[in-house]
Amino acid sequence: MLSFLRIENIALINSIEAEFGPGLNLLTGETGSGKSIIVDSLAALTGERVSTDLIKEGERSARIEGVFSINGTHEVRQIFEEAGVELESGSEAEIVIRRDLSLAGKNRVFVNDQLVAAAFLKKIGPLLVDIHGQGDQASLFEPSSQLAMLDHFAQTGSLRENAAVCYAEWRSVCEELKTLKSDEAEKLQLVDILRFQVDEIRRADLRSGESDELEDEKRRLNNIEKLSLLSSQAFSLLYEMDGSAVSTLGQAVDRIRQLGEYDDRFKDYFEGLDAATAVLEDVSITLRDYQNNLEFSPERLEAIESRLAEIARVTRKYGGTVETAIEHHARSEARLSNIETAELREKELNTELARRRKSYLDAAAALIE
Repeated sequence: MLSFLRIENIALINSIEAEFGPGLNLLTGETGSGKSIIVDSLAALTGERVSTDLIKEGERSARIEGVFSINGTHEVRQIFEEAGVELESGSEAEIVIRRDLSLAGKNRVFVNDQLVAAAFLKKIGPLLVDIHGQGDQASLFEPSSQLAMLDHFAQTGSLRENAAVCYAEWRSVCEELKTLKSDEAEKLQLVDILRFQVDEIRRADLRSGESDELEDEKRRLNNIEKLSLLSSQAFSLLYEMDGSAVSTLGQAVDRIRQLGEYDDRFKDYFEGLDAATAVLEDVSITLRDYQNNLEFSPERLEAIESRLAEIARVTRKYGGTVETAIEHHARSEARLSNIETAELREKELNTELARRRKSYLDAAAALIE
């Protein structure tokens, strides 16, 4: 409850103080006497935004201050504790809120003489006062507001939600039936086009990732000589030539094993050296087999070029990527199926429509009982 309000240098007001008592308090006066300014000032103390335009002309600062009594419930005290603001003990606590405005743009808020953020004032504002404007009651004349209040009073939330779900399902079947009839009306124009598109994409046998695989293979075929030379050199260095890595490593491992017979610290390396030897031998065998299997095939390169061109041609027509072309194929196939089985599907939808309509009417009836 508001018990005291002081306003300084706000709009037309130089300085005013007002005390409020329990029960009904009225502010009267002719138009332009400042009643709205008092209400706006009170709103500023509850967290509403204010601008420097409120400062009285010729002044550089303004102040609004109010004293409120508030229920000191556990929830309220917790809000104040989280903000670090002290609150009087007891079932009712008195708080003083002050808001200082300045032409320099500084807007400070104090609660019980402690500086707080405007967000905190916005948080406790609903606990202090409720401000209703002149046109707030107009919403009471809106059918939607009246229905919402009636539903709230009757506690029909679950029934209303069920009715809404049933209605949405009914409308979904209606839309599908409408689309089906539209497709049927355009059947002669659509069937040939859809069949052509479905067959074209199906013949292309598109697969996600195929283009990347073909590009990799194409790059290898175009660089056969370089791949052959590199694999041959690597195999020779690792395994074949005198002083190869495998031979040299084997000799070094043999020496380290002998060292381990006299000093245990070298035994810790045996397992790692064995693994390194196995890796070198394995990659050497892989390089040898890779080199032996390298073969340039003009026919395969031509086939790859042709396949990539076909993929590019089809994907350009149907979305630009393999994925979009596959999605287009699925949509076209489904639509074609709907058209070709329109009569059977229409019977199914009409049956489903009647069932969904009955469910909605039952749900609506339960809502208005």
